[in-house]
Amino acid sequence: MKKFITLLVLVCYLGVQNSVFAASDYSQLDVKVNQTVLNSRLKKDFVGYEYTITNNFKEKLNIVNAQIMNGNDGNTAYMKSEVEGGIGVTWAIAGPVGLFTLGLGWVVGIIATPIVWVVQNNKNKKTRTESIAYTSIVPIGTINSTESVTIKTLVPIGAKPQLKLTIMDSAKNLHTILK
Repeated sequence: MKKFITLLVLVCYLGVQNSVFAASDYSQLDVKVNQTVLNSRLKKDFVGYEYTITNNFKEKLNIVNAQIMNGNDGNTAYMKSEVEGGIGVTWAIAGPVGLFTLGLGWVVGIIATPIVWVVQNNKNKKTRTESIAYTSIVPIGTINSTESVTIKTLVPIGAKPQLKLTIMDSAKNLHTILK
């Protein structure tokens, strides 16, 4: 009976401690997720998200480990969204058409090639410029009281991002937060 009561008190104590930290943890560390608008070709394959992590504790917190699951950085997204082959498609059409039009299709292909190249290059440049702001890396280090950190990431359409943070408080306790 003595062992049972001791075990019951121990389980209740641990349960109260964990629930107290969990309640204070989520109310003190504010993690907001907002969807961002994409204006380039990235919007065909990706959805942009912006995470804002705000430390509302009275003391500073140390981010020990952080990961955005399903997140892509801008360079990876750009490589997937980059358009190639516009000139190839132009000549895949103009080549055979030129045979049936006694070379008129080839003349149109020659005229269209630089135009297609300029349009394709401008679209790729716009996509590249927009993709630079996005990352999948959360900065590891100390966040002072009332300080915020903002991270933008790109997620494939249909997937949901999830932020996994491991923080260390002033008592050197490690806590994992999923948002």
